[in-house]
Amino acid sequence: MTTTLPHRGGRPPGERAELPYVGAPPSRPRAIRSRITGGVIGGHLLAAALTVPVAQVAAGHGWIALHLLLLGAATNAVFVFTRHFAAALLHVRPAGERAHVTRLAVLNGGVVLVLLGVSWPLPVFTGAGGTLVVAAVTGHVAALLGMRRRSLGGGRLRGVVHYYVAAGVALVAGGALGALMGTGWAGAWPTRTALHLAHVHLNLLGWVGLTVLGTGFMLWPAVLGTRMAEDAPAVARRVLLLAGPGLGVLTAGLLLERPAFAAAGLTAYTAAVAWSLVPVVRVARKAPPRTAPAVGLAAATGWLLVALVLDVVATLAGPGASTAVLADLVPVLGLGFVAQVLVAALTFLVPATAGGGPAGHRRLAARLQALGPARALLTNAGVALLALPLPEAARTLGWALAVTGLAAFVPLLLSGLLAARRPPAAEALPGPATSPRRDLLPAAVVLTVVAVLGWVLTGGSPAADRTAGGPTPGAVVVELGDTGIRPAVIDVPAGEHLVLDVRNVGAMRHDLRLADGRGTAMLAPGQSAVLDVGAVAGPLQAWCTVPGHRQAGMELTIRPAAAGGVAASGAAGAHHGAAGHGGAPAAGPGPEWRPHDPTLQPAPGGTVHEVDLPVVEADVEVAPGVRQRMWTFGGAVPGPALRGRVGDVFHVRLTNGGSLPHSVDFHASQVAPDVAMRSIEPGGELVYSFRADRAGAWLYHCGTVPVLQHVGMGMYGAVVIDPPDLSPVDRELLLVQSDVYLAGDDDLPGLAAMAAADYGVVAFNGYAGQYEHAPVEVRAGERLRAWVVAAGPNAGTAFHVVGAQFDTVYHEGAYRLRPGDGNAGGAQVLDLAPAQGGFVEFVLAEPGRYPFVSHRLADAARGASGLLVAG
Repeated sequence: MTTTLPHRGGRPPGERAELPYVGAPPSRPRAIRSRITGGVIGGHLLAAALTVPVAQVAAGHGWIALHLLLLGAATNAVFVFTRHFAAALLHVRPAGERAHVTRLAVLNGGVVLVLLGVSWPLPVFTGAGGTLVVAAVTGHVAALLGMRRRSLGGGRLRGVVHYYVAAGVALVAGGALGALMGTGWAGAWPTRTALHLAHVHLNLLGWVGLTVLGTGFMLWPAVLGTRMAEDAPAVARRVLLLAGPGLGVLTAGLLLERPAFAAAGLTAYTAAVAWSLVPVVRVARKAPPRTAPAVGLAAATGWLLVALVLDVVATLAGPGASTAVLADLVPVLGLGFVAQVLVAALTFLVPATAGGGPAGHRRLAARLQALGPARALLTNAGVALLALPLPEAARTLGWALAVTGLAAFVPLLLSGLLAARRPPAAEALPGPATSPRRDLLPAAVVLTVVAVLGWVLTGGSPAADRTAGGPTPGAVVVELGDTGIRPAVIDVPAGEHLVLDVRNVGAMRHDLRLADGRGTAMLAPGQSAVLDVGAVAGPLQAWCTVPGHRQAGMELTIRPAAAGGVAASGAAGAHHGAAGHGGAPAAGPGPEWRPHDPTLQPAPGGTVHEVDLPVVEADVEVAPGVRQRMWTFGGAVPGPALRGRVGDVFHVRLTNGGSLPHSVDFHASQVAPDVAMRSIEPGGELVYSFRADRAGAWLYHCGTVPVLQHVGMGMYGAVVIDPPDLSPVDRELLLVQSDVYLAGDDDLPGLAAMAAADYGVVAFNGYAGQYEHAPVEVRAGERLRAWVVAAGPNAGTAFHVVGAQFDTVYHEGAYRLRPGDGNAGGAQVLDLAPAQGGFVEFVLAEPGRYPFVSHRLADAARGASGLLVAG
């Protein structure tokens, strides 16, 4: 029941390797099926290689390339070879050939549906595809168990079959988790981050890892041309007893979000991998790896161990660190480990199963090992560049080297399988049927196609991707936000040469494509590219090609204008940018701009508070590139926040440093307006005293007629009076929302626009979209309280945090929702009319970027938006 592989390397006949196969030599029908299977695996590998350059211009295609490798090529290989190995190790024939072919068809149908479902996206396809994959693997595991039951004994390594069963169980679990994510399932537990981490580890370390671990006990001696170590069967049994439970503990720890628990399981798995190498090292001392399969297996094992050690450290640090590190490790594991193992195993096994006889075996083996050292060098040099913390250019080179080294195997495999179809008479001819030079021709052709396809798909343009840095000399900076482009309009003197410095300042992937087809590559967050538009002779439109983004406002208009300099501005009546705002002659905040710290400090000690409140007329930047005259309290918009407790007394000294009469109206007070709220002339002052009798988030503003104009010009702020039973939290924020009116020709906002509520931008704490330019950093898991005041003068707010739910809502002096009140519900919005205030409490359960907006989405598009970044 074994096939003795040809002796190589000049070793004594007594040390020949024996690798189990069913039948010797393989029958012609089985050889034909092996060639077909090899073609399917090669097709998945080729598709993955061709998809890598596409991933540079289309969001999500990196995921597709990875799954073509893992779910397509690797899974098909595991399906086919583990069935053969199990039959030989157990000394039984694999029953149900038709059922096996059916399972393979179901598997590949499921793979196609998963890829289509995620790409388009169609959750129904994703769920159906995941179900088919899980069903096919479940049937495969059942077939393995059926062979195990029929076996009356088996070889010394029959316990390896248990690795294959455990691997199948891991993929069933990992595939189920993947289907949950792909269909948009979300719940309080497990979180999406936990699902993702468990899914990746089960598939990589379970389905692929356990299969490779078990097969290695017999594959290593075979590729080295020697016998296995005497203790290999015993080590194999013990390693599985450590690796299997370790993977289970790791998965449970990830789903429960217990980092120490997960790291302990991953450490056990890592120790099992190291232990499995003990017999390998023992035989490798006698027969060092020299052939292409042996070198590939050695390199792949090294990358696996490196990745596992780094993964243990990251897992111990928590889900956030684990997610970030895993994103960097997936290319290392995918290319360095999985792809290299797959290429090495196919190089060694395909000739024996599809060669069709000794002559065909030699011919196919020679073809598959052509330029083996060079391919290995390219692959591992590329993986090393991907593994190290290097600039983006070095990582791009790493991708190119690794994919080139691995993709060169695909045409050798496919052409070899086609050549293996020759009739037996031709197979009897001695020596290789083709020269090494001819064998390399298909590889060269495919690699050329990959390179050209990558260049064409990136537009073949002079746009050069890079990590965003300083401005390109002579270029107009264009920023791509998540729902807008800033500036929205560029006026260029007719005939002038225009160069754009395009920067992705959003949280998603974007590109910029001109109507004539030229454009940038797809840019990851933080990346930028130079786009040479050329001489501008007529109007040009440009937009982001990601589906839905153009409709959301990601458009740019380039217009020829009269002689003069290049001018950038927002589109008439629309203010686009990182959240759909702007109207600016600049692409980002000015050099002197500093974000308003949203942190609300605790109430000071004591019960009496002395406050100086000067009126200052100042030039204030209210949106990127928009700087205008504002009337302010304290020189900033909003004015300083006051905080105290119920019963505290405030003595506010108002001094008028402006050019017009001004006053102040504290909604937190109960006083006669004609005395405390009287207007004072420029240079005058008054003391406004009041007792805070009631808790709440109160507005204060200038009360001088016309009040609409004074508030619209920036004269407002917030007073926070703590409720007596206010519970402690980890962090408090204060967000004062206002509608901002842009200056006209006289450098002041017009009262008519205010009366018509025709505001230009909407801002939290005085600057449109400032917390997109300077996100608020918090910690995952900490309890947050966000106080919100709607200053108006015309617009209220519907405050919402994307990805979070409020378990506490305090609105206009009363709790609407509070933990422990017997209500199991939650809230999604704090709705405030102009001059109202309140707070919400919530927890960001996992690391990530959480937008907060006014859910009056027209106002969010004008700048009422920001980001909470939970680390």
